[in-house]
Amino acid sequence: MPTGATANKSAQRHQHSDEWGTFGMKTIGQPGRRWGNNRGRVRLLGSVAAAALLLPAVALAQNAVQNPAQNTGNTSSETMTLPTIDVSADRQRDANPPTTVGSKLPLAPREVPQTVTTVPRERIEEQKLITLEDAMRQTPGVTVEPIDGNRLNFYSRGFEITTLQFDGVPTTLDDRIFASPDLAMYERVEVLKGPAGLLNGMGGPGGAVNLVRKTPKKTLEGYGELTAGSYANYRGEGDITGPLNESGSLRGRFVGAYQDRNAFQDWTEQRRGLAYGSIAADLTPDTTLTAGAWYQRMSYQGAWNLPAYASVVGGRPQLRLLDVDRSTSLGEKWNEDVFTTKGGFADLEHRFDNGWAVKLATHYIDNEMDRKMAYAYAPVMPGVNRTTLFAQKLRYDQEQLGADLSATGNFGLFGLTHEVAVGANYERTTFRHRAANPVGSWSVTQNIFSPDASAAEPAWRDWQKDTKTTTDSWGTYGVLRLKLAEPLKLIVGGRMNWWQTKVDADALAGTAESSASVRGKVTPYAGLVYDVNSTYALYTSVSQVYEPQSYVDASGKVLEPLKGRQYEAGIKADYFGGRLHATASVFHIEEENRPQSDPRFPNQSIYVSGGKAQSRGFELDVSGEVLPGWDVYAGYTFTRAKSLDSSANAASAFTAIAPMHQVKLWTNYRLPESIDDRLSVGGGVTAQTSMYNEFPSLNYARLTQGGYATVDARVAYDVTEKVTAAVNVKNLFDRSYYQRVGTPQSGNIYGEPRTVLLTLRAKL
Repeated sequence: MPTGATANKSAQRHQHSDEWGTFGMKTIGQPGRRWGNNRGRVRLLGSVAAAALLLPAVALAQNAVQNPAQNTGNTSSETMTLPTIDVSADRQRDANPPTTVGSKLPLAPREVPQTVTTVPRERIEEQKLITLEDAMRQTPGVTVEPIDGNRLNFYSRGFEITTLQFDGVPTTLDDRIFASPDLAMYERVEVLKGPAGLLNGMGGPGGAVNLVRKTPKKTLEGYGELTAGSYANYRGEGDITGPLNESGSLRGRFVGAYQDRNAFQDWTEQRRGLAYGSIAADLTPDTTLTAGAWYQRMSYQGAWNLPAYASVVGGRPQLRLLDVDRSTSLGEKWNEDVFTTKGGFADLEHRFDNGWAVKLATHYIDNEMDRKMAYAYAPVMPGVNRTTLFAQKLRYDQEQLGADLSATGNFGLFGLTHEVAVGANYERTTFRHRAANPVGSWSVTQNIFSPDASAAEPAWRDWQKDTKTTTDSWGTYGVLRLKLAEPLKLIVGGRMNWWQTKVDADALAGTAESSASVRGKVTPYAGLVYDVNSTYALYTSVSQVYEPQSYVDASGKVLEPLKGRQYEAGIKADYFGGRLHATASVFHIEEENRPQSDPRFPNQSIYVSGGKAQSRGFELDVSGEVLPGWDVYAGYTFTRAKSLDSSANAASAFTAIAPMHQVKLWTNYRLPESIDDRLSVGGGVTAQTSMYNEFPSLNYARLTQGGYATVDARVAYDVTEKVTAAVNVKNLFDRSYYQRVGTPQSGNIYGEPRTVLLTLRAKL
């Protein structure tokens, strides 16, 4: 996909064509109906969890019986007969592990001259963060904007995050087809704030998300988990890993998960299933081959988006969010989205005796989405209380193929040790978009207070639109971490980029192919870290924004690339031997050449360049163990983001995606042994100030959601050393709010009401 296609949602979403026109919004719609037979679902979920846990365990246990002394260099049979997973032993280390997000150097958080937040596996399990969306909602400084019931955007510091990494290897995050992945197959989530151009070369200022996969281990470990909760929410999950031969040089891992739940809206249901397997083989003591594959399928029935009230009072447009019940679904029962993701990877790494390592990482990802939908896309007049549903059928196909070759190591100079990473990577992305309308004209009028989802599914035309985009991106990169003095490190790096895209705008219409390219563009990066002492470190950095666009002007010429810079400075601290990490940072971001709709062509996708934007603010972030058994993850973010263009065509694009104040907190405490150390309690708060969308073409009328806060809570009890029962309550006080503010026609989405989840977890 052209990188620029996802880079400018914050600008594109607020460009207007007429008073009640498209407002720059994509077509939005969803799924819907409820399914019965809960007992059958429980049996199925139990089977999934049991199979994931027990079937591989049988083979591994048999091998352990036949070879009781096997171990990785340890001949003690006593050690081998204790396959217990000691989770508490890893708690302190895993809260803030070394990260490679944004660079190939494995650095501790205090050594990275940008803000990095990690959501570790323990927190994922404690808070029942099922998907990446759940984890990002708990990440300080990040705003999650759902597009509908499954697709979404992530924003940081007022800008969209367009880079997704898997184990540090970059891919493109395309919100047209991106459905939040299940976290069962990942060890942790790492979020880098600010430009990540060092590895990706070209990207926006929002940052990057790195998903770190679970890897095979040499010891037998595993767990099985069953969850039941509000809205007929049932889930089973299992994870098993261990050696596949006597020496442990060959090892495997399998993860399985299945979830079936109703959403809080009427006639809605969500189903998701995941299977993931990986194998690691030590070809030599210094060479490891790791390969794996996964399959994920998600289906959604229902409709999430709501329109808004719109009227004219005293000659001025007035906008207001609907006050309907949160269960309101404005769609039809035949609505359905089906997302399928298939992928595979293979990594080959060789470690040299001098500390250097060379790694080749490859991946292939195939994403598909089929959608048929009836969706509300007309404003509601107060007192009339009606909207109009339209229908559309879509098919998206995306393939991503990538490779990354890197070398990392260190060298001595002037009596000091320095680190270096060099490499090259390549990615090809193809994206195909097909669309069709119903035969004849199809529309349904709905009363927002008593919707009727009984309209029959229309007959569909053959595909009326067929667009294909092929994008190739490749480049070379290098980063050097120099010790200028024992406490002072200079990190400098850059990437030379090549990029090209070809667009067949409409194969069915025989439209001519268009293209754009970038040759040899360098994106530099520099940062300083000064260790004041063993606890505190000061840092500063500057990084460049450079992102090609796919939008065209009236002459058919592709707009100039987005350009800009980020400046960041702050202080980082490690307390209690590194168990608790804290960051305080300030940032300033500038971006130019943002696309704006051409006012001469109000009803066409024609743009002009020149829009400017600025974001500045500060962040406070604390994560880790405050006291033995007491974990805290807390963050506060202040962001002032705005458009610097004064024309009426430039909307204030940040007000709905960058609240000025945002607070996120989660804490979990395990009681001391003197009371009962089998009991742990947790709680958290997410709060933000108001957000709104402003529409210059409607005399700057606004849709506004006031500030709000939600509270979560958890209680867990270790029934035995291996079995834990937990209750999680989300939105404890049942706060009603809109999590997304869209347009008068559509795109307004309620936040989830109070939900209760009961989890039973057993580990080997």
